[in-house]
Amino acid sequence: MSAKGYTNEGQIQNFGLVDIDDTFAASQLDEWIEAAENIIDKITGRNFIAGPATARLFSGDGSKELLIDDATTITLVEVGLDDYGGNFITVGATGSNRYFSHPANHVADLKPATKLTLRDRSWTAGIQNHRITGTWGYSAAVPKDIQFAATVFAFGIINQQRQSGQSIKSERIGNYQVAYNSENGKDSWGDYERAVQILDAYKRYHL
Repeated sequence: MSAKGYTNEGQIQNFGLVDIDDTFAASQLDEWIEAAENIIDKITGRNFIAGPATARLFSGDGSKELLIDDATTITLVEVGLDDYGGNFITVGATGSNRYFSHPANHVADLKPATKLTLRDRSWTAGIQNHRITGTWGYSAAVPKDIQFAATVFAFGIINQQRQSGQSIKSERIGNYQVAYNSENGKDSWGDYERAVQILDAYKRYHL
């Protein structure tokens, strides 16, 4: 895997008011950025940059509603006619037998679709028997507050390695130890706490 682009070297340097030492190879920096991204995705249960459109399978429960992964766009809905996905029927986004995506107005509100409802039929109960094609992720471009959180986490990993400045607190997130300090009047531990609060607000709970 490689870093998705939640943050970058310039944003990290601007946040920490530091220059990243040239002894840190670009591949090492990418690894730490990727680690910060993975931590964010794991905590929130989301992906914040949608990729190309792909098909995913989901299991129906016999109701009119189907929970799906975060999707920025839905391009094709294929309802399974049996319990194992051997036969499908395409359902459109308009017309009398349409599907509805939820939450309402999610595109205008820059939110992902997380659920589909059928107007005149039910999602056949089964295992991986419905096929949805779309772009999967919370948004097409990383939200600014997630970008901030990724920058804070990546800086914390780097700062733990640098061990420069007056370290005030450290914490373990994922497989990494992060450290924050006060330099030039900047309280980066407070920024870390804010980043954690941001992720709490983005958490997706699967019921």
